[in-house]
Amino acid sequence: MSRAVVLGAGISGLVAAFRRRPGAGDVVLLEPGERAAGSVRTVEEAGLVLEAGPNTLRGTPEVERLLADLGLDREVLVADPRAPRWVVRAGRPRAVLPGPRGLLTSAVPASGKLRALGEPFVPRRPEALGDESVHAFFLRRFGEGVARYVAGPLASGVYADDPATLSVRSAFPRLWDAEGRAGSVLRGLLAKGGSPGRPARTRTLTLGRGLRALPEALVERLTAAGAALVTGAEVVAVEGPVAGATCPWRVRTADGRSFEAGRLLSTLDAGRLVRLLGERLSRSAPRLRSLSFVRLAVVLQAYGVPRPEGAPRGFGCLMPRGEGFLSLGVLTPSSLFPGRAEPGVALVTSLLGGALDPDLPSLDDDELAALAEEETRRLHPGLGERLLARVERWPAAIPRLPVGHHETLAALDADLADVNRGFAEPVLLVTGPFRDGVSLADRVAAGEAAADRI
Repeated sequence: MSRAVVLGAGISGLVAAFRRRPGAGDVVLLEPGERAAGSVRTVEEAGLVLEAGPNTLRGTPEVERLLADLGLDREVLVADPRAPRWVVRAGRPRAVLPGPRGLLTSAVPASGKLRALGEPFVPRRPEALGDESVHAFFLRRFGEGVARYVAGPLASGVYADDPATLSVRSAFPRLWDAEGRAGSVLRGLLAKGGSPGRPARTRTLTLGRGLRALPEALVERLTAAGAALVTGAEVVAVEGPVAGATCPWRVRTADGRSFEAGRLLSTLDAGRLVRLLGERLSRSAPRLRSLSFVRLAVVLQAYGVPRPEGAPRGFGCLMPRGEGFLSLGVLTPSSLFPGRAEPGVALVTSLLGGALDPDLPSLDDDELAALAEEETRRLHPGLGERLLARVERWPAAIPRLPVGHHETLAALDADLADVNRGFAEPVLLVTGPFRDGVSLADRVAAGEAAADRI
């Protein structure tokens, strides 16, 4: 088996290398940062485990299999599937039900519910419509109430993006496909058997030591197997592919080292990918180069809870624009995962910034902590003394997926087909949040899929 070089040691790169079952020297992971963890950022302070990156992990088949194979299944904490999610309307949180039942929530005004229930009778989208924004899609299919109080919080809560510019086809493909298949989103989702290959409802998980335990376990297993992990590895040039060569690629780093490879897997962001391989990606490079990120500030907090009834309940709360909040969302991990904090302590995570407030993360730590506390107390007035506040920043948190993003990915597919033409097996593979999903579970699935090809 020829050597594989992985550009980037985030979760998908680590999983791909692990699933390849490397021997000594078979896999080299070149990570430009100082740690191999991707978006996972677990913070431990004052004896508390806090997540500044992903807060949860969906228990998809790929995730459950990986946790078992790493021996992490013994550390799994499972969220109560009945834990409510909340959306603010008219100044107070309203519980939101999962799935199509969410249209019946009090978060949507009564007139909006009536309009939404008529969705199956809305004409199907024109054949010429190849994509549209999340807001336009929900407005067309479900009306203004759902567009504002469901689509808006959904776009900001998952992508921290503007629903007026975020692509529904790329960000929420299941909804787009349901309409295309059945002419109606509700009919498509409720059809017997659902979409082809649709998985059963998954668990919402975390790990006792925090989600950092996942990349740590992958790194431990990979290094024990003989894979080489090089952090702080700034790749400055990628040469190849050379037809007929056993190792068609040569990767050079800023410190003068070079690595030959038979397979190259990029997990880098779109900008770095273009800087290294742009001349080989003639169709997609201009589009990839234009992709941007949202900026986020994450305020990790802990509060005393004088009375049990004053503790937060459920997953957390999302805020539509115009409801008097600057936070995109306020998550409550200690209520979602009982045992995450000792009795009498509530953990709260506030998300600030995103596409609609890009300058908010530039406030200093004290200002961000004060803003997060003020909005948290409005939602949860029963909280007591603040015990902890810590600010973590993400200058490039989540890639933005503009309307028409599917055309960028189609161009990239065409470029990759050209690069790989003439080789018995693909010699260049590309994954990344801009291509195949931003969630931690998406990254695990992408890594497992890539392993079969490198």
